[in-house]
Amino acid sequence: MGAGLGFLRGGPFGAVVGGVAQHFLGKKIQSKIHKSLPGIHKKGDFITCLVIILTRVGMLRGPLSQNQIGIIHNFFLKNLNFIASDLKAIDPLIREVQNKNPNIDKFVEEYKGSCKNNYNLLLIALCYQISLVENNLNQEAESLLKKIALQVNVTYEQHNSIRDKYSLEAFKTPYNILKISSDASNEEVKKAYRSLIRVYHPDRVAHEGEEAVEAAHLKFLEIQAAYKELESVRGL
Repeated sequence: MGAGLGFLRGGPFGAVVGGVAQHFLGKKIQSKIHKSLPGIHKKGDFITCLVIILTRVGMLRGPLSQNQIGIIHNFFLKNLNFIASDLKAIDPLIREVQNKNPNIDKFVEEYKGSCKNNYNLLLIALCYQISLVENNLNQEAESLLKKIALQVNVTYEQHNSIRDKYSLEAFKTPYNILKISSDASNEEVKKAYRSLIRVYHPDRVAHEGEEAVEAAHLKFLEIQAAYKELESVRGL
């Protein structure tokens, strides 16, 4: 098991993960990965974390379908020239992830470290493929993909460019809501937030009736949520 996945030592899930990571430490596999996807630091961890993340994204509505498993298989067959025996090493991990339903936050972090941020856009694109193949891109999936993208430092603009390729509506980003550009300084973010909070405070439209107050309240909450998200991303 790669050093990055050492936290999984022990237990049946750790054993399966370790077995997969170990399989992909062979020289022939390492050479295939290096040739097709140069810049990967920990190749066994990269493959293991990628499979875990894609499986968790795909199983939000239940066990993976054969079409979804096919998305994972086809990536390795077409992009890394894997053979049938390599896929057989991956399949037990797919099954174990579905059985154990692990939290993927740590695996997303390990994925990011294993490829030194070189293939973060690839991860998000594959997550969309495995969601869309069975029309599983519901609100829960959208939220999870947005969270993963932020974890691997994919910008809102990059994320929306991926969504555009799949003919999906662009995310309304916190920057859109606060009416600022994504390269705004932290002080500009705070200034925009304070300004909009004053404008849309429900008390300002109390004299206009219940409907106006409700609309202002919803906008007020949206602005607060946008700022809270940027607080998390930027460390405001």
